[in-house]
Amino acid sequence: MDQKLIRGIGNSYADEILYDAGVSPFPTAKAIPAPYIDRLFNSINEVLKSAIKQIGAANGDELKGELKDFMNIHSRTLKKTSKGEEIKTEKIGGRTTYYTDEQQLFL
Repeated sequence: MDQKLIRGIGNSYADEILYDAGVSPFPTAKAIPAPYIDRLFNSINEVLKSAIKQIGAANGDELKGELKDFMNIHSRTLKKTSKGEEIKTEKIGGRTTYYTDEQQLFL
């Protein structure tokens, strides 16, 4: 969630990427093992490509508003993921993050 090294991925997409990679939003980056770094890298690509397709399909050539209906975890209305995991929220650095207990926490 700390954007000192990588900026530009918004809070909602950070939640989606971390969920997709199975990584908790709470560890420091240096605590994440190499295999999970690879997962994060792949998730960044997959989640953002999917979002571009979803937003393009909904908006056509005109970008209107902030479409988030397709998100798997970052949603005020969702209580559980499609896998049945309870979605929790917490403030980190003034931002609300959405996560599950099933995401790996590295210390």
